[in-house]
Amino acid sequence: MNWKYVVLPLLAVGGIVAAAVTVSKQSKPVPVPPPLVPPAGSPFAGRVSGSGIVEPSSELILLGAPVSGLVEEVPVVEGQRVRRGDPLFVIDRRTLRSQLIGAEARLQAAEAKYAQAKSLPKPETLAQAEARAEQFRTAVNDAQGRLDRLLAVGEAGALSRNERPTREFELANAKARLAEAEANLAFVRRGTYPEDLKVVEGEVAIARAEAESLRTELDRCIARAPIDGTVLRIEARPGEYAAAGPGAEVQMQLGALDPLHIRVDIDELDAWRFDPKGKAVASLRGGRQQSFPLRFVRRVPLMQPKRALTGENAERIDTRVMQLIYAFEDPNAAVSPGQLLDVYVEGADSAPNSADGG
Repeated sequence: MNWKYVVLPLLAVGGIVAAAVTVSKQSKPVPVPPPLVPPAGSPFAGRVSGSGIVEPSSELILLGAPVSGLVEEVPVVEGQRVRRGDPLFVIDRRTLRSQLIGAEARLQAAEAKYAQAKSLPKPETLAQAEARAEQFRTAVNDAQGRLDRLLAVGEAGALSRNERPTREFELANAKARLAEAEANLAFVRRGTYPEDLKVVEGEVAIARAEAESLRTELDRCIARAPIDGTVLRIEARPGEYAAAGPGAEVQMQLGALDPLHIRVDIDELDAWRFDPKGKAVASLRGGRQQSFPLRFVRRVPLMQPKRALTGENAERIDTRVMQLIYAFEDPNAAVSPGQLLDVYVEGADSAPNSADGG
């Protein structure tokens, strides 16, 4: 018997068996190791869950440059608390300052002109006009007296007949000068005419409006805090150009952190199960297992496309969500604006159980 016909088949069968065993071992599923940190669980038997982003109670206020220009000054730092009206950053104002100096000078000149027109007649001008009018009254009386004396002589001599035209001319000339002096006195006494005073008032109003407009533009160069809050983010830097208008970059972010709110996205498929009276908690992500009780504030009426992504593989981004606003009951909750938390809300179909108190 040839040994080849016995050994070779045995080797072939052994190889097949070894291959089958190897393939069987390699095809076994790899056991999934337990997570280093177990995820937070819901404290409610029936619940509605969603992801929530911590935000200021005022919502996030994005501040842009009020006017375009170079950033002149940034007097605040991130994390600083500010009051309403406090300056946050300033745009270069040198050109406006120089224009305001000229406008204020024109306003002072117009106001001086108005004060002068309002003060008429001046005492010295009035006294001068009265003295001139009295002077010509005396001249008229004198001329009238000389003419009367001449007429009293009668036709006694040729000399009186030749002097009469001269005396009559002197009297008429004196009366004309008196009429002119009295008219000038009346003009001086009246002072500035109302229509002329209105013209001067208009000049003052125009100059004042120009100066006030420049002061407003100067104030617009200062971006001020619209509310009492905390500076959360600063993008403005002294010397950088800041553009204003639609599409311009945000220069600063501000918000009121007392209290903090959390905006929760609830899937539209679970929206019907939401109960505003239900309890709610927010849980931290990561290694620290901590939950914070929440208080319902309001619901956003409009369903919106989902924007806050959690990064889960099964997450759908083509869904719409209902947004809920909750407040942290603990004012010292260790969370920060912009942080993502898991939120569990007691659903409308929940039954009371021992876990409800958690």
